[in-house]
Amino acid sequence: MQSKFIGIFFIVAMSFSSFSHAKAEDFFRLSGGGLLISGVEMRYSEVIEMINKEKSWQRVGRNHYILNASVGGEFDVRLKFRGGELTEIVSKQLGRKDYR
Repeated sequence: MQSKFIGIFFIVAMSFSSFSHAKAEDFFRLSGGGLLISGVEMRYSEVIEMINKEKSWQRVGRNHYILNASVGGEFDVRLKFRGGELTEIVSKQLGRKDYR
């Protein structure tokens, strides 16, 4: 019985430890509500498809875009890929919409 409990505890602990390493830089929420999450190993084609569905976006360079976030307004976003999978999202806020 104890070995089963220890095994279950180990699995649960490992699950939570992977969540604790997530950082704000690991995802970018598009204004359309989609998420780009590096931790789920999204493919390049999936990421580009999500961006293309957005109403307002601008391509600045290779894997470099100006995108509108669902919170925070406009961002300069650089996507980094390795082996065709998203590994990192670097974003810098450019402007914020005022909704008064």
